[in-house]
Amino acid sequence: MKELNDKKISEIDISSFGEMINEPQFRGYFLGKEGQEHYKLLAYFSTLFENQVLLDIGTYKGCSALALSYNQKNKVKSFDLGNFRGINSKPNNVEFILDDFTDDKYKELVLKSPLIMLDTDHDGYFEHKTYNYLKEINWKGYLLLDDIDLNQPMKEFWGIINEEKYDVSHVGHWSGTGIVIFK
Repeated sequence: MKELNDKKISEIDISSFGEMINEPQFRGYFLGKEGQEHYKLLAYFSTLFENQVLLDIGTYKGCSALALSYNQKNKVKSFDLGNFRGINSKPNNVEFILDDFTDDKYKELVLKSPLIMLDTDHDGYFEHKTYNYLKEINWKGYLLLDDIDLNQPMKEFWGIINEEKYDVSHVGHWSGTGIVIFK
């Protein structure tokens, strides 16, 4: 994938966000190097866009939203279906939303977003639902997937994707990071 610049990814400094993360274990993950953790890759991807809304699906501890907020010229909307309490403060360009992003009221927001980070339960069900939804609404952009090699359901999900895709685990997460390009 020609948009990726491994050297620039390794040079990304997200350490200033570390103090926002409540739990030391997750702070350690967040500050991990590329190839072990995917947060520098997410921060790098945020630099490829300006004045856009980037979507984070599966807030959990808030780390992906923080990484995507690296480029302050973008806004990040992070969706989750449950409570999340992973950070003690957030950048001004981040909004957390407790709701299903596939609800019709968010369709225009989704269609305008050039980047969606999907990191949910990794059972394959929600990943399939999201993939099919994005195809159904004819979304165009980059879909970043976490944990594509974590378990059999995720490996199977990654295998069924027909769009242009890249395994970028070498600069992403140890359990697999994939990029799918919807054209």
